[in-house]
Amino acid sequence: MIDWLRHLPISSNHCLALQLLFCLCLGSPDAASALESVGVQSRLGSPKQNQGDLAKVERLLSEGALTKARPLVEDLLVKRPGDLQVALLGARLYRDIGLTSMAIVQYERVRRLAPEMVEPLIELSSLHLDNLSSAMAVDLAEDAVHLAPGNKAARIALVKALIASQSLKRAREQSDKLLLTFPYDATVLHLAAEVAQSFNESERAVDLLSQAIDKAPEKLSWQIELSRAYQELGRYQSARQILEKVLIKEPVNFEALTELAHLYEFDLGDYLSAMKIYRRILEFLPDDASARAGAERCLGKQADLALWLRGIIYRAFGKAVGH
Repeated sequence: MIDWLRHLPISSNHCLALQLLFCLCLGSPDAASALESVGVQSRLGSPKQNQGDLAKVERLLSEGALTKARPLVEDLLVKRPGDLQVALLGARLYRDIGLTSMAIVQYERVRRLAPEMVEPLIELSSLHLDNLSSAMAVDLAEDAVHLAPGNKAARIALVKALIASQSLKRAREQSDKLLLTFPYDATVLHLAAEVAQSFNESERAVDLLSQAIDKAPEKLSWQIELSRAYQELGRYQSARQILEKVLIKEPVNFEALTELAHLYEFDLGDYLSAMKIYRRILEFLPDDASARAGAERCLGKQADLALWLRGIIYRAFGKAVGH
């Protein structure tokens, strides 16, 4: 009776409001449905508007603008609690921000909305692993592998969970399968090195880490791991060279600086070089108690070494060396 209202040059909300008014005036049973339509539209906005909001959020997340994206995502989570895409965006946002519990809640929502989806299982496994719930992480990763046997990320999640739960034999089996399928994949090679380390196979770990780094030279943290593996083999000069290369690329890498200082102090016995590195750290982090203690240790050791050398000279030449 009142379809002609839709052809007027007015907004959809105004059209619905006029329709409601006519229905109420005429006593039409369509009044209730018209009222509901007005409420839904005002609460959710138009589909076009909603898609625009999602596109804006996705753009912000891709740009790493997490702080700007958060209020938009949380607004959408309230307005559209049953929307899979919104729940997924919320889960990814909270994961990237580091809000583990909130990410878990959203990924569980995604899991309920899309039980066949692999991503929530993989991410939930990783998040529970961060919370030291290794048994739950294994179960979730196994579900992901069962759902998608050929999914690389699912199998990687399973290996990591198995290592954390000390199921090392199973971890090696899964890692070997990954290597057969993805022999040139940097992440798979790095994971295989982690498995080798868990079996104290330092030589194999060095070989696998070297291959992984060749394929992903930007991964400086892997190079620091390689340095540690060399230290375990007693190849201290190789470890030092790697750390120095890392510091050429990233001079203020505190992990590499600390490793190099420890290497000089505890393995190479070069207290002067170690002290210089500790002081370099203190230039950037004046309140670093560990670096300050290291510098003081090395100063004491250097003094003891000087006394020892003076004693050698005295015994050899019968001359006291001035203080």
